[in-house]
Amino acid sequence: MNKKMIEAMAAERGWVVKYATDGTPSFFYPIYKCTSKSLDASLPDTTHPAFIVNGTEIPRVLVGVYKGSELNNAVHSVPMGEPRVNLGHDELLAKCKAAGPGFTGKTVAISGLLLLMARKNGWVPKGNNSYSVDYRDGSRWELAKAYTIGTKRVHLGWEYECLTGHTSAIENKPDARPDLWARGKFIGGTPVASQVSASIPNGYNTLTGSGPLSWSLDGTVNGIVDLNGNTGEQDYGYRVYDGELQILPNNNALDPDANLLSASTSWKAILPNPGDAGYTLVAPGTAGTLKWNKNGTYPELDTTISVRTTGEESMSRAFKDLTANAVNVPYIPTILQELGIFPIPGDTTQGTVTYRNHVTTEYIPRRGGIFSSSSNAGLGCVHANYSRSLALTIYGVRSAFLES
Repeated sequence: MNKKMIEAMAAERGWVVKYATDGTPSFFYPIYKCTSKSLDASLPDTTHPAFIVNGTEIPRVLVGVYKGSELNNAVHSVPMGEPRVNLGHDELLAKCKAAGPGFTGKTVAISGLLLLMARKNGWVPKGNNSYSVDYRDGSRWELAKAYTIGTKRVHLGWEYECLTGHTSAIENKPDARPDLWARGKFIGGTPVASQVSASIPNGYNTLTGSGPLSWSLDGTVNGIVDLNGNTGEQDYGYRVYDGELQILPNNNALDPDANLLSASTSWKAILPNPGDAGYTLVAPGTAGTLKWNKNGTYPELDTTISVRTTGEESMSRAFKDLTANAVNVPYIPTILQELGIFPIPGDTTQGTVTYRNHVTTEYIPRRGGIFSSSSNAGLGCVHANYSRSLALTIYGVRSAFLES
């Protein structure tokens, strides 16, 4: 596709094209400056944090239409690419920046902005959360299962209907046995070919933008795709250290020069106001800052930690059901709702949050869920139970761009 065609397609869909140093195009979805109150009446009538970088308001943010795929040693936002996985938090960010000046990774402030936009507009994007298909649309074909006539299963994104009762095996997978299965509609995404095997017949990740329109944020061809499932996305600018919630102010993490390393002094803790939903950003470790305490099996917002997770144990809860210790946190600081870390009352955003709060241990959030999350995936989903160095097939990245 030549540059003229690329620009025309982007203009038709309302996207912005940014070119890497080597000329590779990346497609970005522009979101224009707005107030938090315009997204939800309960929030402050001030500019949403996503539009404030290093104390300066910016007119728009650019977030990748597609999950990041690697081309020429850099991550780009392109269609039908293989999501770049198997790299840690820092390495994925470096791959984003390698595209050239202005390129970086999606931040927690942008994640919060997208969540609030979806909530306001009633958008509930689907995605690859069940091995190439959304769990609401179909069930994946599996090995060693008894299938009866009329049973429908999804294989490599296609829906098949069983014609003859049988027990499944690799030699009679649906795409190889038209006498056993009738192929119907393509209702999922196209799996990454290298991840499909005899033991994983549906693969893991799907090619970027290969799913149906329901996998788009707004359900149209113009929307951001694959925010639900496929790979969890790094949420730059947010971490949990020693159980304490720590962020970079506003959207400072969008600055490609921001220091997001573990030892960075840019990290700030959140000190809630005792009498309203305000807060102050303070040095990590300050008494009374917000933390994730363990209440039964759930993470609970608190200012002290009375119970910690142990070993490989995690604490999880649906995002919409998160609670706070009403004695210590009688008012939820609005910054948590602006960043999509804590729900607004009555929120039904889908997704499960998972945290650990071990002593002096850093946990990095990944957003959206993965290819096997099923109903746990969604815009509210946060995996924050692993280190920044974790490099697996389940975690990838989405580019963002800071205009000068």
